[in-house]
Amino acid sequence: MMNFIKKVGVSIMFLTLFLSFTSAYIVENMTIFVWRDGSITVKEVIYPEDYEVFIKVPTLGKAEDILVISDNRTLLEYESDGSFVKIETLDVRRVTVIYTVKNYVKREGALWTLKFNVTQAPVKVILPLEASVISISDLPIAYSNDTIVMGPGNVTICYTFKSLLPKKAGISHRAIAGAIILVAITAGILALKGSKREERKYSEDKLRKLAKEYNLNDDELNAIIYLIEKGGKCRQAELRKALNLPKTTVWRMIRRLEQMGLVKLYKVGRENWVELAIDMQRYA
Repeated sequence: MMNFIKKVGVSIMFLTLFLSFTSAYIVENMTIFVWRDGSITVKEVIYPEDYEVFIKVPTLGKAEDILVISDNRTLLEYESDGSFVKIETLDVRRVTVIYTVKNYVKREGALWTLKFNVTQAPVKVILPLEASVISISDLPIAYSNDTIVMGPGNVTICYTFKSLLPKKAGISHRAIAGAIILVAITAGILALKGSKREERKYSEDKLRKLAKEYNLNDDELNAIIYLIEKGGKCRQAELRKALNLPKTTVWRMIRRLEQMGLVKLYKVGRENWVELAIDMQRYA
């Protein structure tokens, strides 16, 4: 009996510790500074939810030279296990996390490859000076000089340096950039046409099937329907206006849908965006 009580006690203690580091926060913006030696410095600005005492922020690799700064520019205490930074956020509204990961970018000859995955805010990538982009895995949100802004997801950026480009080829940095932009625009047009061809009407009974599977209330189901009608994503403010619900109610609803894996929430600039996170075709 005593052994059983001890096991229960240990389980409760473990669960308490686990829940204490369950993270609930929004990433306002993320910037990756890429250095010529293959190291990266990451800067994330995040907003913990009001009730969170601790947050656990994943890092892109083994983090070094970590700085955690509060909204009033004071340094915060943290713990790091190599893949996460655990931060006490009591009474802190805004947190900036800065860290460096050495030898992050992979190099093969004259080609450097940067790979990362982000799940919330779009990320700004600032490449080294004189870098020339060779390929990008997805359509960028913005691209200018050495700065690329990518949306959430798996991202791969391949680049070299202008000094390593063959001079006889007569291909300028501007020509390469122009070709990338042309490919990106073409891909965007094709994606737009494809999305229009794949538009379907979602019958009420199929959506009720979704509601039953996830135990959704009417407001949550209406939010899903609106996102479908808007092509899968929209601004949070636009969704709140369409549903005619209080701001706090919509915020809590989105958090519930996010926890169920139905939507994802991220920032573009200063605006919150909501996007469907599941394949809705099986409910079509």
